[in-house]
Amino acid sequence: MLSPPLPINESERLAALHALCLLDTPSDATLNELTALAATVFGMPITLVSLVDEGRQWFKARVGMPMQETPRSQAFCAYALERTEPLVVLDTWRDARFVGNALVTSEPYVRFYAGAPLITASGLCLGTFCVMDREPRLDFGDAQIAQLRRFASLAMLRIDTLRDIGYVDTLTQLPNRTRYLEDLGIHLAERDHGERHLSAVAIDICGATYFEHMQAAFGSSHADGFIQEKARGVIAAMAPAPVYRVDQTVFACVLEAADDASLSTQLIALQGELSCVIDYQGIPHAPQVVTGAVKLATQTSIDDTTRSLRAALSHARTQRLATTIHHPDLSATQRRAFEILASIPAALNDQHQLQLHYQPKVHTADGSCAGFEALLRWTHPRLGQVNPAQFIALAEKTALIRAITAWVMHAALAQAEQWQAAGHRFTLSFNISAVDLDNSLFADALSSALTRYRVAPALLEVEFTESAMAGDPQAVYQQLQRIRSLGLQIAIDDFGSGYSNLAYLKQIPATTLKIDQSFIRPLVSGSSDATIIAAIIKLGHQFGHRIVAEGVETQEVYELLRDWGCDEVQGYWIARPMAAREVMEWMENFSVPVKRVLN
Repeated sequence: MLSPPLPINESERLAALHALCLLDTPSDATLNELTALAATVFGMPITLVSLVDEGRQWFKARVGMPMQETPRSQAFCAYALERTEPLVVLDTWRDARFVGNALVTSEPYVRFYAGAPLITASGLCLGTFCVMDREPRLDFGDAQIAQLRRFASLAMLRIDTLRDIGYVDTLTQLPNRTRYLEDLGIHLAERDHGERHLSAVAIDICGATYFEHMQAAFGSSHADGFIQEKARGVIAAMAPAPVYRVDQTVFACVLEAADDASLSTQLIALQGELSCVIDYQGIPHAPQVVTGAVKLATQTSIDDTTRSLRAALSHARTQRLATTIHHPDLSATQRRAFEILASIPAALNDQHQLQLHYQPKVHTADGSCAGFEALLRWTHPRLGQVNPAQFIALAEKTALIRAITAWVMHAALAQAEQWQAAGHRFTLSFNISAVDLDNSLFADALSSALTRYRVAPALLEVEFTESAMAGDPQAVYQQLQRIRSLGLQIAIDDFGSGYSNLAYLKQIPATTLKIDQSFIRPLVSGSSDATIIAAIIKLGHQFGHRIVAEGVETQEVYELLRDWGCDEVQGYWIARPMAAREVMEWMENFSVPVKRVLN
């Protein structure tokens, strides 16, 4: 089989093809109808709108062809790229160019081909409108050739229309992301020709979550109108710079600024102007507007530039900043976060990466061991020890957190089974995420696990943070009631650090209140924190809760908590988290070094 020749103007031709932004896009109804009509008119089983790319031919519309694309080496259409007249092959078995072609020797077994070039206004051929048959033809006359050319002309008219549509955001009529990327490429290419200091800028007018809530509350029509209203505000604020809509709630532009300080001043002013309350259809909206920016540099690709811009915008949104100007450290942070997230599934299936460590809790009344809290530890094969605060926070933004909780639950119950079989009666607690309490999945999984492991539910404790109550309190109540009905204890973790609300404190079926360590670590007698802690302990007891203090790091703090009636404490002064194999040795040798404990 011969290889199709390359046109003399191949680079120019490919540039024109790529500028259309049609490759790898969804099928078009008009072109689909056109190919179906051609199949009927010519009595052919296969009709295609074929676009010939650098190493492939890709079908924007197709009838009777099972593949979406083929290698360019198999493309009959590649032989038509330098032609102005249709290419007709009456019998592929009698043509040296095609007799060994895979499309001839195997499915779809092409024996006849006719393709009319798709020619742009500048005379460049993008591919063909072609028809194929599984049987050879004796002729394909002038009338049929004229018809095929007419079909190619109609297809090209539609492609030109798609090109125009492909550059415009239909809702705002602003240039869209495709146009922004193309213009950004031009800016990057021209950086060698001037001393202008340009930066790519992204403006998120409300964030995806706010927009989704708006749609749910007021409907898509209201939300779309809000976007249009904000678009007019962005255009006015950015004038005369062109504005693009590049995502659902994100607009973009290119700004000129002499240095970081000047750019930052512009962005903060922009953010302030766009953050004003707008009244749309009688509803006041004041979402947080954030901006991100990255300097344009000749050595940076479009992909790197847009990735850096997304990182800057994401950082501003997650950190609640008005604006973020991208710097290399930010990219490194984003890449590490991505690697951590991407590595979690493998870690869950690896017997050596994840393990539980256990931190003791002791009774203040006599210094005896009350139980242990199971804490997840991750040794990554490349990153080493990954901070739980980092990977748990990342996982909570994805469905991965449920898988992590399931792993922790099974590992903790398996360990509890071993300890209880050996006669130990201390409590073992483990943490669950706010995401786990969104619906009944966790309670169902816990119920199932309790039938698998021989454990006394009363010696198990589930810890959850106050932030879980900020979502759907009713759903959380129902989950916690189910967990309590299974016989487990329930602890409110990090109390005082977040959503603290006495209304839910008296309603949820908790058995334990764990005071957040941010109150405990700086604790000294007579401080305002001391007054707060003493009050929390008294209040918790009135609600019938056992009170546990986290973060005990000195003997003085231990004694203060004991004197105020705190039931249990944990912290580095007692012991650091340890592997399961170390727990028995610690229990045999530990003692709280305070004589007054036993008085």
